[in-house]
Amino acid sequence: MRSKAFVLLLALALTTIFNVKCIPQRKEVDCSSFKNLPAGKESICYALYDPICGSDGRTYSNDCRFCYEVV
Repeated sequence: MRSKAFVLLLALALTTIFNVKCIPQRKEVDCSSFKNLPAGKESICYALYDPICGSDGRTYSNDCRFCYEVV
């Protein structure tokens, strides 16, 4: 019974932690290097989690992912 309660409490805590709303910021991201990529070439983004909130309300994991999706 205690293990079920622990698992439920852990699930609730993790759900609460990762349920973060995207709040628009006034951070300008330079995506000029993505505009110079040849057609059909994909960019490789690093795995750093530094969230960026786009003006569309979506949260992007970092500036690289933001530029890749937007440009």
